[in-house]
Amino acid sequence: MVAELIPHSEHLAWLTDGKVIRPDGAVMSWVNPTHPGYAYPEIAGYMLSYLAQHGRAAAELRNRVARHLTGDIKPSGAVGRNGTEYVFDSAMVLAGLVAHVRAGGLLPEADMLDRLHEFITSRLRRRAGIAGEAEAPATHWSASYGCHLLKAVISLTAYGEVGRTGSARRLAEVLLDDLLPLFDGARFHVNGLSDATYTHAHCYAIEGLLTLDGRGRRGLRQYIERGAEWLADVQTADGGVPSGYAAARLAPAHADCTAQAVRIWTCVDPERFATSISRGATFLNGLTLDGGIRYRPGSDDINTWATIFGAQALDYAENGGRWEWII
Repeated sequence: MVAELIPHSEHLAWLTDGKVIRPDGAVMSWVNPTHPGYAYPEIAGYMLSYLAQHGRAAAELRNRVARHLTGDIKPSGAVGRNGTEYVFDSAMVLAGLVAHVRAGGLLPEADMLDRLHEFITSRLRRRAGIAGEAEAPATHWSASYGCHLLKAVISLTAYGEVGRTGSARRLAEVLLDDLLPLFDGARFHVNGLSDATYTHAHCYAIEGLLTLDGRGRRGLRQYIERGAEWLADVQTADGGVPSGYAAARLAPAHADCTAQAVRIWTCVDPERFATSISRGATFLNGLTLDGGIRYRPGSDDINTWATIFGAQALDYAENGGRWEWII
């Protein structure tokens, strides 16, 4: 379908380089000597999921990342950044650790999964996106009780599949009741306080819906298909997907949401979205440097999560993909 794909081995080699995963197991947000990245627990979760799928021989590397995460998990059971404990970040770490265990990896602390799960579920029951949220709800998409949290169902269901007792089904219904109203017929608003769309979060929501739909929850297909159509409708001529929509204006394209869109299109209907998939892959290839993927055109940040999503998107574009594999 797509000509001149970057070989998968190049992405794997870049992601497992010492610049991306430090000797102590920390996973860096991006690589750029003039604009250094930072250790990012959420992205360590994605890395574990990716390596569990595509780098099974790298068991010791995964164990090192998992060991570092023990220091990132707070007494509350959360991970976060800059003093804020995030439900979403914690959910992505939980998903990564479950994938790591299922691929034969070691858990440095026996209760890591349970502590993360308890934090995530306790905050979701309180309709919160972060810890310590006061009555006034957070407005920024990543801290709010917003559409992106629909992706937490991936972590909650994975937790139950490794012998843990959870409440994934009940919490999924709570999330659907609360967050599906943010869908306005084509796209998800970031939260109940804004009519703007942040495409990264919109895609997270669709990814969560794909998981629930794949597991037999009915009534979601219309949201999935319309959400995928919106991504195709706003795709730019060079194949990129705009990073947001607000005040009737589209924001510049980013690699992460473009990669997410390619995965979504492939899962929804690869024939119907063949042109969009091909154009999206071309855009991602154009941002690839030494096996890593730059965050956006004009940026020198070779971005870790964009590379993980992009590597998987290019695999999907070439070989097909399934909702079960989405990281």
